[in-house]
Amino acid sequence: MIDLYAWDTTNGRRPIIMLEETGTPYRIIPINIHDGSSRTPEFLKISPAGKIPCMVDPDGPGNQPFHMNESAAMLMYLGEKTGQFLGGDARNRWEVTRWVFFHATNVAITFSALNRAAVLEPRCRDLLDAMNNHLVDNEYFAGEYSIADMVPISRFAKFKFAAIDLDEYPHIVRWRDQLIARPAIRHAMEVPIKPAQAAE
Repeated sequence: MIDLYAWDTTNGRRPIIMLEETGTPYRIIPINIHDGSSRTPEFLKISPAGKIPCMVDPDGPGNQPFHMNESAAMLMYLGEKTGQFLGGDARNRWEVTRWVFFHATNVAITFSALNRAAVLEPRCRDLLDAMNNHLVDNEYFAGEYSIADMVPISRFAKFKFAAIDLDEYPHIVRWRDQLIARPAIRHAMEVPIKPAQAAE
């Protein structure tokens, strides 16, 4: 049975929908995001950024317990685990993936930020803390260099925000410097992006 740590939020509902659709047994462990429950040492061991939803699958890959957060990733994980809702063929699977990313990186973030402008800096700092803490004992985000590093480096290669000094996060700086030393990343960050121009 999957343990789902969640609260009554848009993101908290996403995995519940998938668990219901796939018939996967689960139990909900409510984590109140307003009373500090998401910042307890116990919960931070499960979700290092203190975010909900988060789930624990006792029968994860390699028959080992597996912690997963990020609601869109949880849906993809459950789709892979159950063989459902990822698309019928390769083309459709990529369409599913494209739209998952579109919603997770554009729609959800934009509309979430619309009413939360005043809390964005503390939230950004929470995210930076989670990344920095993860990189204390890890060279890369997912063990070895992967797309999990490629996605965020475009933001952090040229990180410029007046309210936040990235030097406060030395492990992110180390990771960033290591990645921007890679020839492919260095080139990718220098390629001009203009209409009708292809990368060489």
